[in-house]
Amino acid sequence: MSKYLSEKFTIMYTVLIVMVVYIHSYYLEAQQYNVALFLQNFTGTKGVGRTANYLFFCISGYLFARNIKNINDVWTKMKKRWCTLLLPYLLWNLIFVLWYVVLENVPGVSGFNNSSGIVEKYWEQPILESLYDLFIAPAAFQLWFLRDLLVMLVFTPILWWIAKRQWMVSLIMALCSTIFYPWLIYFWLGIIIAVQKWDIEDYYRPKWAIAVSSIIFVGYAVYLALGNKSFIIYEVPVNLLGLYLLWSFYDMFARGRCFANRGLWKYICGYSFFIYCFHEPAFNIIKKLALTIYGTSEKVLIFFYLINPWIMVAIAVITAKMLQRMTPRIYKTLTGGR
Repeated sequence: MSKYLSEKFTIMYTVLIVMVVYIHSYYLEAQQYNVALFLQNFTGTKGVGRTANYLFFCISGYLFARNIKNINDVWTKMKKRWCTLLLPYLLWNLIFVLWYVVLENVPGVSGFNNSSGIVEKYWEQPILESLYDLFIAPAAFQLWFLRDLLVMLVFTPILWWIAKRQWMVSLIMALCSTIFYPWLIYFWLGIIIAVQKWDIEDYYRPKWAIAVSSIIFVGYAVYLALGNKSFIIYEVPVNLLGLYLLWSFYDMFARGRCFANRGLWKYICGYSFFIYCFHEPAFNIIKKLALTIYGTSEKVLIFFYLINPWIMVAIAVITAKMLQRMTPRIYKTLTGGR
């Protein structure tokens, strides 16, 4: 992998996780205001923000299948992924619950708790139900991506084998899979790209293709942000255009330069996984605190919707750096060795 592509993945992960934090920056109070609600919908899951999860899955599939030559390599990589994903997944779900325990018992902050009595809930209900709520639901709701990625890993050998034998067949099967599960196609697409060795550095991106793709993608995002229902038949094509645009916009901006160690990037790149796991429920405190102090006018909601994610990212990076210095082993465990 070239240095440029390696840095592109690093920076892209950072950009995507910031997009995810923006999705979670949503204020229910904004539903009474037209502009604030449209802004949140357009930049969130109903608009351009949803592309973050699709590209995360696609990159995960690509990086898994890259350089795999035979089925033994698949099993080897699966073992490594289970180590780097499963343990952090289990730990962060437990940490999520402990967060709420602290919030319940520290004077003055109980008002920031969205799940009071969470310990009593897990203690009183049947153990299987508690385990389900903890690790399958999961307790840390933002970790649904890791949960689904772990499930996809179970089926990776067959996904890789089909992609290796007949990539057209695997692509058709991936499209059909969206009928019962909307995320698999993007992970499988990443595997197909890696197995078939399609060039993701020097690829077709003329200005007219970028312009047309942008009009379609942004137009559909505006349509959904205005509260209209989505059309299932358009979802996958539009989402694929979103992946193409995000990947292309980076190249148009970078122009072959490597800058992961420059400017702001050198401070936040490499912490995307920690930001992803750490930001909830800490982010909820930041969001509620802002409204407690400044109220819920439309201007306040718009301002803090835009600024809160960067406050959260800064706090997460500072926390990560402190853990790296003070307890490097704990940090390594929490991030799966990242």
